[in-house]
Amino acid sequence: MNMMPSSDLQPFRLRIEDYELLDRAGAFEDQKVELVEGAIITVNAQFQAHTVVQARLAFRLQVALEAMASPLMALPEASLALPPHNLPNPDILIARAVADRSYFRVEQVAIVIEVSDSTLRRDLGGKRTLYAVNNIPEYWVVDVDGRQVHQFWTPVDGSYADSRIVSLAGALQSATLPDLTIDGHGIL
Repeated sequence: MNMMPSSDLQPFRLRIEDYELLDRAGAFEDQKVELVEGAIITVNAQFQAHTVVQARLAFRLQVALEAMASPLMALPEASLALPPHNLPNPDILIARAVADRSYFRVEQVAIVIEVSDSTLRRDLGGKRTLYAVNNIPEYWVVDVDGRQVHQFWTPVDGSYADSRIVSLAGALQSATLPDLTIDGHGIL
């Protein structure tokens, strides 16, 4: 039997449409997964700290958006289509929502937020690059262990030109939505 050298083998990258077919066929039943760079990635189970931070942060952001009379919503674990090979489920999306049968698209999104209690390296690495390449205006990584928020904005050439780190126990203000500020005290 003649085998091709491993250097000649190329992985098959799923498209969003391929992922949807597998999902409808029940391939992911009882599993939490997302599509990143064409690969099906299993999402970690959430520790209580992650769940509590995500819920409190989404609630405070939603209250602040409503107080501003903003058309944006804070949406937990919504699927974000980044065609052709990405369908991540960020912990919180701040986006314009419409009640239809489609995934969220970049043009609807103001901020993507990942809560990180066991995925900090991935969230600050590959996920940050993914969101910058796809021109997500602002990206936050909530570092649960470090009790801080890494904020990135101004996507340029696959990277974010601007960033800052702020304490989770103080005022959290969006860089791209200057009227959006919440109190981080008590989130963790």
